[in-house]
Amino acid sequence: MKKSILPILLIGLFAACASGGIAPNQMTNSRDGNSVSGKAGANWSDEELRSNAFAAVCEQNETISDLRISRDADGVATFSATCLS
Repeated sequence: MKKSILPILLIGLFAACASGGIAPNQMTNSRDGNSVSGKAGANWSDEELRSNAFAAVCEQNETISDLRISRDADGVATFSATCLS
């Protein structure tokens, strides 16, 4: 029994890492000057990203330009944009 538990735990760990590692409501981004890129969980809609809902992509007083969004099979969005003052 002990020999079968370790492989099962390892399979679970690898599956969790392969899923993109981002929760459905989570968003991560990084900014370099006016350029921003990041990932948004499956619960973030494209429209929320486009409208800068909750000032999550750009600062509240900025507008989003050149937004590009792609989604993987799990619905996780990878995005990049420019933030304009």
